[in-house]
Amino acid sequence: MKIFKPLLSFTLLIFLSGSLLAQASLKRANKQYELFAFAPAVESYKEVLAKNSSHLEANSKIADCYRHLNELDKALPHYQAAVADDAVEDIYRFQYGLTLQGLGRYDLAKNVFENLANRSESFKIRAKQFAEACEYAKNNQDTPRFKITNEYANTPFTDFAPALYKERVVYASFRTDVRSRDSRSAPAMADATTNRLFITQRDKNGYLETPVTLHAGFGIGTNEGPLTYSSDGEWVVFTKNNYTDGVRQIPSSGIELTLYTAQVNANRDWTTAIPFPHNGTGFSNGYPNFSPDGKALFFASDRSGGYGGYDLYVSYRVGNTWSAPENLGQAVNSVGNEISPFFDGASLYFSSDYHKGFGGFDIFRAEESAGRWSTVYHAGAGLNTSSDDYDFSFDAGRNIGYFVSNRPGGKGKEDIYKVTKETDNVVIKVTDSATGQPLADAKVDFSACGDKAYQTNANGVFNFQLLENLNCNISIGKEGYLSQQVAVTSLGLRQSRTLEVPLTNVGAAYQGKVFNGSNSFALDEVKIIATNSKNNESNSTTSNGRGEYFIALLPSSSYQLRYSKPGFQDLSFTFKTGDNDTKEIQNIELLPVGYTANSTKPATVPTPAETNTTALSTGDNNPASTTAAVTGGYAVQIASLTNDKKVSLSDYEPKVGNEGRVYVVEESGRKKVRVGTFNTKDAAAKAQANLRAKGFTGAFTVEEVTRQGKVAAEPPKPPKEPSTTTTNSSTELSGYLVRLATLGNLKNFNRGTVDDIGEITLVPKGNLTIILLSGFENKQSAEVAMNKARNRGFPDAYLVTSEKGDLKKVQ
Repeated sequence: MKIFKPLLSFTLLIFLSGSLLAQASLKRANKQYELFAFAPAVESYKEVLAKNSSHLEANSKIADCYRHLNELDKALPHYQAAVADDAVEDIYRFQYGLTLQGLGRYDLAKNVFENLANRSESFKIRAKQFAEACEYAKNNQDTPRFKITNEYANTPFTDFAPALYKERVVYASFRTDVRSRDSRSAPAMADATTNRLFITQRDKNGYLETPVTLHAGFGIGTNEGPLTYSSDGEWVVFTKNNYTDGVRQIPSSGIELTLYTAQVNANRDWTTAIPFPHNGTGFSNGYPNFSPDGKALFFASDRSGGYGGYDLYVSYRVGNTWSAPENLGQAVNSVGNEISPFFDGASLYFSSDYHKGFGGFDIFRAEESAGRWSTVYHAGAGLNTSSDDYDFSFDAGRNIGYFVSNRPGGKGKEDIYKVTKETDNVVIKVTDSATGQPLADAKVDFSACGDKAYQTNANGVFNFQLLENLNCNISIGKEGYLSQQVAVTSLGLRQSRTLEVPLTNVGAAYQGKVFNGSNSFALDEVKIIATNSKNNESNSTTSNGRGEYFIALLPSSSYQLRYSKPGFQDLSFTFKTGDNDTKEIQNIELLPVGYTANSTKPATVPTPAETNTTALSTGDNNPASTTAAVTGGYAVQIASLTNDKKVSLSDYEPKVGNEGRVYVVEESGRKKVRVGTFNTKDAAAKAQANLRAKGFTGAFTVEEVTRQGKVAAEPPKPPKEPSTTTTNSSTELSGYLVRLATLGNLKNFNRGTVDDIGEITLVPKGNLTIILLSGFENKQSAEVAMNKARNRGFPDAYLVTSEKGDLKKVQ
């Protein structure tokens, strides 16, 4: 028996020695884990698991180390081993769900989150949110709206924090193969423990070229990024960081961030760098972004008083300092982390690990309403994956942007990706219609599209991307100019297009009206082109729903005016402006194709040489002298002859000049030569004075009536008024309707502005009357009518339906 005692003692010694070694490895591993040294901790936990593969703490923490190193496939078996033990902490069950979500295994992740919500009160709300996010991810892998390309400049190291700097890109990287600007060699591999800033530009194919270091000299500009430049390139706000190559840049990695501001000199170097005045101890400030005007600074911070971990804040430039940070509110910020804001002047892009997305950090877009951030949209597939996607920035003018991702298939640990939008890109160019010069700060108002107003840049240009299925009118204007309505429609072609919008200066604006010569109704969407006879330069405009138009014409000039509308005969004539005339163009009538004024039978469709120019032409025996339609208004009578007299307009037109159209009407057995018509009595009175000065001493003003076809002794009956329905109850109404207004006196309602876009329906309500437009086939046609009504003087028009007699607003 004695011979076995030494062997037993030796075995016990080996066991105790192995146990002590395992405990030492665990202690070392936990210390490394606490210091966020995840890669060394993995090796230490491996030593523990080599002795005991089911060790709960080692499996739990090595799994979390792999998760922070973005090696999720290696983390998974250790999480599975850990959660198989009922004693595992709930935080590791939650991390297990995050790992499955990050691998795109949404069904399994959803089950993990739902089970955790049922068993843990402290994780209940968060686990439910992530279970719903898994379902969201499954149902929203739609067609990407962006083209995503991995940049050639990426390396096997961590490349991150792209910032737009004039026409270049500045970014951070742990790469070691590029020497500093004043050095003969690249840094040693040991220097890969810190990141440096690099600057590059795009090649002819739009990709980033091999960079150079931004700063001169070693030891300068290390561990800097993310950063942001002001649009003029004169200021930079940058982040001092403690990032580690290969470790995910997420808050639980132990990141510490501090903001600094500096001026940028001509050599791109920074001078007078000073700490951001709202830095502090115990919290981080990072991920800065200048607003386009340089007056606001957006950033992320985990300071106290927020809604969760990192929240987004904004601070405003006040003299040489910055105002107290303002939290952007609960619509944007969550109980999770929001980082990397980018404000393009209209929308705020940022990344969040809590809002419903695909996993990890996803990129979102926030919209502002009434001065507050109110609505958040997921940026969609392609831009987002189940991995971390963040640091988004975009140059709309060049349709190119960048973001960072650690998604599979990259070149390194974190890569920079190029992004271009594949939605319709629209460029609006606003000019002065008379001079062709660009108009800066012109207002581009998207209110009718459910958005807000923006401004053109110094070149008169405004860029935007059309959302899918957008079909509405935008208003473009500037002080001292007449506004224009422009229809914008998503074509789905995913290409750029330019809309040139000439605005008419009020001081140069001539007003006119266009009517349908067959029924005297106002004609909208008639294109009017004015060509200067001296320099052959042209500008154009379009008539509105009341047939009205304004066009800029230079004084003391001769113009060829041309009127065109599909389905109608073109009309052209010469119009001369004076130095100080009434700035009115006589009313114009266009005849439908195939229509003649003295026949109810359609005529042969005219050739281009036969288009209707006769209404304003001259010459003896001209049919227009007795058959042209006349529009109501005011006219100046310059002669009256008996019917047996032959009237030649060429006898009068040279002397009348540009005072107005000369025409003849037959009344009471006489031929009356008149000039006009004019929209107002004052305009006719001015023309009367000018005509008397030209020798028509007996000229006087008359009120003209609308005349159709051959001028008759008695005025024809006016066209039939469009129908109006009066109902005693809204229960009789159905479908979609447009609610225009509620009035106490219908005399204040100008029915002529909208009677061509729907059936006017009046619903009495006590002493008031609700005015509606009805008769629409579907919601889309009702929305078109609503937008037209808003543009014609009913800015508060909206859609309603009748539900059991109550008119309900359509949201």
